[in-house]
Amino acid sequence: MPPLLTAFLRRPAALAAAVATAAAATAAAGCGAGAGGEPVSAGGTAPAAAPSPLWPSRSPAAVPTAEEPGKVPSTAVPGFRRVPSENIREVDPLAVIKAELAAHPGEATGADGMDATTARRLAACSARGPGCPLLAPVHRDITGNGKDDLILGFEMADGLLGLRCYTFVRGVLTRVMATVVRPTTVEVAGGDLIVWEPSPTPNYAIRSVYSWDAHRDYMELQSDEIRRTDASGRPTTPARR
Repeated sequence: MPPLLTAFLRRPAALAAAVATAAAATAAAGCGAGAGGEPVSAGGTAPAAAPSPLWPSRSPAAVPTAEEPGKVPSTAVPGFRRVPSENIREVDPLAVIKAELAAHPGEATGADGMDATTARRLAACSARGPGCPLLAPVHRDITGNGKDDLILGFEMADGLLGLRCYTFVRGVLTRVMATVVRPTTVEVAGGDLIVWEPSPTPNYAIRSVYSWDAHRDYMELQSDEIRRTDASGRPTTPARR
């Protein structure tokens, strides 16, 4: 199984534990109500304490444990023609995906998180439509430069969605995000790309926010939180993990 997909499939278990912890904390915290409905103190707040380091003589690590799950470095689209106007609406979305596939034959199941069946189906597409897993392209400004960028999604097995973003970086068409999700919805708000996913715990949803980092030329995962939902599945108050 591809490393990215393995990391994705492990994620619900960790988030389920976080949801349970958040729910328990919510139930235990807050104010109670007296017989007449007036607020009653829940007790004193524990005094703040500075962090107490463990094993302070141990040498600190120089590199992280591992790359973030779902993280793929920004990559120039290989062999793709230059667009002097840098108008991304002039770019053929299907040609972008096919250029990436052609440049990495046999590697579709690597960090990009695309299974071989989806890769074959995309390579066989002559146009977007029935039988082609590529969804309608979305053009939105997610880099904050006032110009449209390109957001692509393609359907995979088991309800998974390949999600990729592209922009021009110093004149070169560049993929600045690639991940695999199983979303209920995908949104753009104020330049942020927001992915909502079902939680393994009832009445909770997972909300992941990706934002443009101009220093790294990449859409970084800025927050990954669990939110309580009401009976209709709409989010209520957040409970961060």
